[in-house]
Amino acid sequence: MSTLGIGIHGAGWVSGEHIKAYAKNHHTEVIAISSRSRDSAASKAAEFGLDNATVHPDLQSLLADPRVDAVSLCTPPNQHSAETIAAAKAGKHVLIEKAVANNIADLRAMQQAVSEAGVKTVVSFVLHWNPQFMWINRMLQEGAIGKVFYAEVDYWHNIGPQYGQYAWNTKKDIAGSTFLSAGCHAVDALRMFVKDDVVEVSAYSNQLNMDYEYPTNVIGIVKFASGAIGKVSSVFDVQSPYAFNIDILGDKGTIRDNRIYAKEFFAGQTDWVEVPTIRPDSGDVAHHPFVGEINHFVDCIMSGTDSPIGLDDAAKTHEVCFALDRSAAEGRAIKIADL
Repeated sequence: MSTLGIGIHGAGWVSGEHIKAYAKNHHTEVIAISSRSRDSAASKAAEFGLDNATVHPDLQSLLADPRVDAVSLCTPPNQHSAETIAAAKAGKHVLIEKAVANNIADLRAMQQAVSEAGVKTVVSFVLHWNPQFMWINRMLQEGAIGKVFYAEVDYWHNIGPQYGQYAWNTKKDIAGSTFLSAGCHAVDALRMFVKDDVVEVSAYSNQLNMDYEYPTNVIGIVKFASGAIGKVSSVFDVQSPYAFNIDILGDKGTIRDNRIYAKEFFAGQTDWVEVPTIRPDSGDVAHHPFVGEINHFVDCIMSGTDSPIGLDDAAKTHEVCFALDRSAAEGRAIKIADL
């Protein structure tokens, strides 16, 4: 097919970035939009000039539209499991905003439905297309710092009343936890940089903002199958600008955010090399590289290939999040295999 018909479900902040990214891909056209209310869907369509898009009253109506080939799910996290299953059963390819599920049972049900339907999925770990991430990955692939034995990634973001999602982000039954709500980006990055599976975690938590129905600050120590170790944190009570800290230690060098020290790779190096680049240093969704993510989703559909960051890979990130939350709650180490 030369053009994919795209449906957008959800009319919140992030849906606008999906719509703008699809508009830049010449293989796609947003031809349908739905939300919890028809009015909010109509308002979003008008905001982005989607004059030819059909406004549907709900997801079921959108999925019944034969012109829709793929769907972006831009709704709160607790809705993603049922919506993904419905989309898969309708034969629609699915781009799922994170978190994809708030518990292991829903996650497994999603995986089964997607596998049975044979549809393509991408989970919105959009930072894979952040230029600093891409530079770090290239350095790792070229062996600049050698074998990674330790890594840490932090997600520090004061998600307070100034954010539109605050009203639902504070609710455990919707957002799940600090890691599921947002810190899963840090877990995903840690897995990506170490390039290995986490086998065990141990975590601690505390909380300052009592509007939240779950601990707002969680830090975990993780063990990888290869023996590498790491640290990951998700902190909502931080009193500072947004920060996404990255440290990767290899047997031949070290990466700290956008700086690298690797004497064998950079002949004659005597101090850190700093790379001017776009860093993952903002919580504003407009700062996130959705064009790269959408283009990747479309390429997977058009070529019939599975994404390396599809639902099955994202499930591994979510399993680590579940284990971190459980470890912090129960005060003991948790093996991923025991979830």
